[in-house]
Amino acid sequence: MSAGHSLSIEQAERRFKALRRTLPHMKVKGGWIAYVRHTIGMTFANLAKAADLSIPTVQQMEKREAKGQVTLQTLEKIAQAMNCELIYAFVPKQPINEYLKEKAQEKATRLIKQADVHMQLEDQRVEDPLKARVARLAQELFDRRDVW
Repeated sequence: MSAGHSLSIEQAERRFKALRRTLPHMKVKGGWIAYVRHTIGMTFANLAKAADLSIPTVQQMEKREAKGQVTLQTLEKIAQAMNCELIYAFVPKQPINEYLKEKAQEKATRLIKQADVHMQLEDQRVEDPLKARVARLAQELFDRRDVW
């Protein structure tokens, strides 16, 4: 893996680590539109006026967000109307290098097993244990960033 790519992963991982710490606090019952609207004491009518929308449209947006069926464009419009910032992120579930090493391991296992089938068909034997060969190839794949 190149030094530049390693550095970019380290920088991204610092951000992801901070986001992972906040994730348990990020879900609110009923969705963020309702949560913030209630917190700042805004009625549907107030929000509809601020967003230049109808009251039924705002009510529908709030319901759709609670169901996970709202668009980013909608969230952005409502956030602006409530003087909020919309924050959108993908947060990897585990550290990036850990994930990439797992993917390299999976690919290496698949490739080695395919090669072993061909070797057996040609009546050739491989002396190195499967685990050692997979580990070597996985490291090579990881270093080359060829895990997919």
